[in-house]
Amino acid sequence: MYKMPGAGVGVAGGSVGTLASTGADIGWWLAVGVLLVVLGTVAVIAAHRRNRRLARARG
Repeated sequence: MYKMPGAGVGVAGGSVGTLASTGADIGWWLAVGVLLVVLGTVAVIAAHRRNRRLARARG
C-alpha cells in the first residue's frame, strides 16, 4: 500500500491528504487500464482486417 512521504504512525490513513493521494493513485491506474484496453482493441481489429485482406489476396 502506498504511504505518503512524511506520514507517520499516528496519521497513517487518517488524514485528508492521504485519502486524496490514494484516490488520485486509483484514478491514475484506472485511466492507464482504460487506455490499455482501448489500444488492445485497436490492435486486435487491425490484425483481423490485415488477416482478412491477406486471405482475400491469396484466394
